[in-house]
Amino acid sequence: MSQHEGSATRPIVAVTQYAPLYGAVATNLALSLAKIDEAARRGASIVILPECCTTGLVFPDRSQLLAIAETIDGPSVKAWCEIAMRLNIYLIAGMAERDGKQLYNTAMIVTPGGTVSRYRKAHVFGREKSLFDLGDQLACIDTPWGRVGLAVCYDLWFPEVTRALAASGATLVASPSNWSVPPRQSQDAPNVAPMAMHLAMAAACSNEITIACADRTGEEGGVRFLGQSFIVGPNGRLLAGPAGAGSDDCLLAEWPDSALTRTMVQSHMDTRRDELYRSEVVTLGTGGDRAR
Repeated sequence: MSQHEGSATRPIVAVTQYAPLYGAVATNLALSLAKIDEAARRGASIVILPECCTTGLVFPDRSQLLAIAETIDGPSVKAWCEIAMRLNIYLIAGMAERDGKQLYNTAMIVTPGGTVSRYRKAHVFGREKSLFDLGDQLACIDTPWGRVGLAVCYDLWFPEVTRALAASGATLVASPSNWSVPPRQSQDAPNVAPMAMHLAMAAACSNEITIACADRTGEEGGVRFLGQSFIVGPNGRLLAGPAGAGSDDCLLAEWPDSALTRTMVQSHMDTRRDELYRSEVVTLGTGGDRAR
């Protein structure tokens, strides 16, 4: 069992990688509980599951996903509360969340005390546009070791998200993910790292935070998922991973103290000039002058 020993002890973060079964909610819930238990037995205090891990993601229309999506007080969240309390862990899990007629791609976060919070994905990609409503609020949660910010997959493509989370005090960003090959990278070789890895490494370095991404594997509706989950530290270097492209895995790493990184040489966050970024960008010259 993972034990919290106070804020002076740095916790172990786990990202779990596996392939949920399309549309099989009960089976996927049982699978998630087994993955959570494995991570906790290995010493994790914070466990992150993939995006939409109870349903899968590639649905032909919204009505089919809405029919199996669960509410925040549904069976999956209740089971996650029970296991988080029993194992004394923080749990972050991606799910399709039904709220009346609305449908969100949500990251649920459950505390060791059984409190449930959520972050609804703010940026959706491709076919997701026909499935999900958009979240309109970034979110963090406080833990004994620091503040955790939430993101889901494509959110990492927007530097404003990780910067806003870091500026609000988050030193760990947890991201349930479902990466596939986007059209712009369709010619990449199979062993090329997911674009998310490059984006996360840059965001972790510039914001001096840790970013932990739990991706899925397998294929669904003709979409091949990339796996290669990872944890990257506040210096922009990998702490764990990447996992294999097609294998189940559970990666663990200590959540570093970002304050130590920010005291080395010069802090990027402390060097920021908010007043400059809010000012008008001027256009220099006419654009039509020829160089001589």
